[in-house]
Amino acid sequence: MKQSSIVVIDLGGTKINIGLYRQGQIIHHKVQPFNANVSQAESISFLAERILAMLEPDSVAVAIGVPSIVDIEQGIVFDAVNISSWQHVPLKATLEALVKLPVYVNNDVNCFVKGEHSLHKAQQVSDMVGLCLGTGLGAGIVLQGKLYTGINCCAGELGSISYLKSTLDDYCSGKFFKDHYGECGSILAEKARQGEEFAIAAFEQFGKHVAVAISHLLLIMDPQLIVLGGSVAKSFDLFIDSVWQQLNAFPYKNVIAKLTIKQSQYENSALLGAAELYLAQERTNA
Repeated sequence: MKQSSIVVIDLGGTKINIGLYRQGQIIHHKVQPFNANVSQAESISFLAERILAMLEPDSVAVAIGVPSIVDIEQGIVFDAVNISSWQHVPLKATLEALVKLPVYVNNDVNCFVKGEHSLHKAQQVSDMVGLCLGTGLGAGIVLQGKLYTGINCCAGELGSISYLKSTLDDYCSGKFFKDHYGECGSILAEKARQGEEFAIAAFEQFGKHVAVAISHLLLIMDPQLIVLGGSVAKSFDLFIDSVWQQLNAFPYKNVIAKLTIKQSQYENSALLGAAELYLAQERTNA
């Protein structure tokens, strides 16, 4: 396996990050738009084309993280919130027939937190959360050094928790800025950094909502580290102060005192994690 490569994919609601993993590293990758509103057949055909274009002669498998719950053993994707046609998708079997390689499927944020946990190995982090703020909101969980998915790979899907007029997903993702301020988060971030008070206030409000999501995680999991990823996390500096201010109201002060919240510093954490989860499965099955 040392001389082999794995095609790795992080699939989101608006884009796909696809790369090649070899000998513990992502050696190259490419980010492309992804249309989540096409048919199931069209979207899978798109994935297969991108995989075939990325393959190298030494490629032995494909590992993909998807934004939904997954039957990991069978590679079936269920009820993808941000991909309308993906309600019951035998992704593993379908892609294997198209690309003629073994395919491993897991949740995208599980892949993200697995990659981040590996990157923080030197810090001996046992309990952590990868919280992705992108097209939607999701969390990946590591407990006692091991990825925790739950029985149905549903652990960490806190975006579906009821909150205010809808769910946390609508207040802790890119949807928040579009729905409440009429602009995408990246444009508002530029305006905030230029000193526009309207945009600065938008991120302050966003931080308060993210703090609510984090409070849920603290009460259920009590992690020592939370790493923020996803497209909105690129604006970490604009909302993290608001997060901490809101967390001052958390009932257990000792928990907050020991908590670290940081922005992911590696754009390919989910790709790295997908490969590592595939390799771990192969070792288990050997």
